[in-house]
Amino acid sequence: MNKLYIVLPVIVIIAIGVMGGIIYLHQQSLSVKPVTTTEFSTTTSTSTTTNAITTTVTQTVTSITSYNQLIYVTSSASSPTPVYLNNSTIPSFYLEVNMWNAKNYNGNYTMVFNPLTRTLSVSFNLTQVKPLEWTNGYPEIYVGRKPWDTAYAGNIFPMRIGNMTPFMVSFYINLTKLDPSINFDIASDAWIVRPQIAFSPGTAPGNGDIEIMVWLFSQNLQPAGEQVGKVVVPIYINHTLVNATFQVWEMKSVPWGGWEYIAFRPDGWKVTNGYVSYEPNLFIKALSNFTSYNITNYYLTDWEFGTEWGTMTSNGTAYFSWTVSNFSETLL
Repeated sequence: MNKLYIVLPVIVIIAIGVMGGIIYLHQQSLSVKPVTTTEFSTTTSTSTTTNAITTTVTQTVTSITSYNQLIYVTSSASSPTPVYLNNSTIPSFYLEVNMWNAKNYNGNYTMVFNPLTRTLSVSFNLTQVKPLEWTNGYPEIYVGRKPWDTAYAGNIFPMRIGNMTPFMVSFYINLTKLDPSINFDIASDAWIVRPQIAFSPGTAPGNGDIEIMVWLFSQNLQPAGEQVGKVVVPIYINHTLVNATFQVWEMKSVPWGGWEYIAFRPDGWKVTNGYVSYEPNLFIKALSNFTSYNITNYYLTDWEFGTEWGTMTSNGTAYFSWTVSNFSETLL
């Protein structure tokens, strides 16, 4: 009987201790910052001897995954913001507001990237934009390096055209607001340049280089130059393979830089919301039938995605919002 009287208080004390430990762990997990996910697991073992009861509480951290804070892009100039993921020392990609042709404006814009959901959110609400132009800006996300940049993002560029590895570009686009009076497109942009441009960071392109665009939608806007043909290129739209017809537009030498410009514009179809995936290699192969240059020894330095916007038909206003999620470029 005396042993029983001794054991019962010990059990009560230990039980209270175990509950306190569990409550403490629960409170600790609630205090974790919102940008960090931490999982705890506990195990309890009990052994009994003739004189005492031993209880062990073990805290095991099973996983700790940290996520970066939201990334706000604030500079309206053509200065890319690098995004580092998975503790990499090399940027995974760049973000850019890129209001390269808007000198003055009133209003506001936001460009925010969420590393957890891999979503870029863009919203513009501007008035009195000057000068009035067909294209005032191009908010975007991209991998690689524009000729003007000083470093590459990702690890797949530059690619020599003559032996380039096939790769797939994919993303989800969601156009949520659009003023019907503005000039606007949803498009990819990229640079096919001579070796001396590809391997000389910060060197502007010029006569002898090529800018290529792949459009998915346009409003009150057409590509520079004139239409020179049509091509059919297979692309995935909402996970369905479609043989899509594109108009081919070309300007031999753009007045704002001297390079050749070739754009692929949808012919009778559009995508403003949904999943899109395609192989840029197929567009570059089609481009080789229209360019005046032998591009075998040229290099593809990047692949960009964004929306060109302008104010020529909107009396200086620019109002639109969109998101793009899971933008990726994958070697095949």
